[in-house]
Amino acid sequence: MLLLIKWLAITAVVLAVPFGIWWTIDRSRRQALATTAPPAPPAPPAPPAPPAPPAPPVMPAPPVTPALRPARPPAPRRPPDGEPSTTPIPAPRAVLDPDREVVVTREEDHQDVLAGHHRPGATPTPVTVELWSSTVTRGKYRGDYAVEVRLDGRRIGELAAAMSARYRHLVDVAGPVRCRGVVTHDGRRGFQVDLKLPDVV
Repeated sequence: MLLLIKWLAITAVVLAVPFGIWWTIDRSRRQALATTAPPAPPAPPAPPAPPAPPAPPVMPAPPVTPALRPARPPAPRRPPDGEPSTTPIPAPRAVLDPDREVVVTREEDHQDVLAGHHRPGATPTPVTVELWSSTVTRGKYRGDYAVEVRLDGRRIGELAAAMSARYRHLVDVAGPVRCRGVVTHDGRRGFQVDLKLPDVV
């Protein structure tokens, strides 16, 4: 048994020596080839991309001109007594010549409106009012033509029947017109309005 083990050990040594010599030589040869191999050639550069075509110029849109129509003033509407007028105020117009003084009637129905423009006991407050075509609100001439007086778009009274007939052509021809006036306060009659109108026949 001991002889068999010795024989196997001697055989292993005899086989291992040539294998080790061969492995050492092969390893040295591989290292030499790796150090002497020429480097791989560099990859050729990619061709440049073609330039993008220029964008077409953006032309500005032509201005749109809206169609213009002649402005027409709204038809006059007389609100019920005590109700503020909803008709829009017309564009500023020339003020009539202040040749004579004309009183306004029916101010007693619109004291709340006048109170916002004058303080009792103060000097007369100058105002600019508009004259509109309307009708008499009450009395024996109710429903007949009358010139309505508005302050800041709100009704404050009307002209008497005779004065409405005298100044009707101014209002009918020129549309709502403007004139100057003053607001005062009388302890007995309350707020009053006097207008300055042209002296017409």
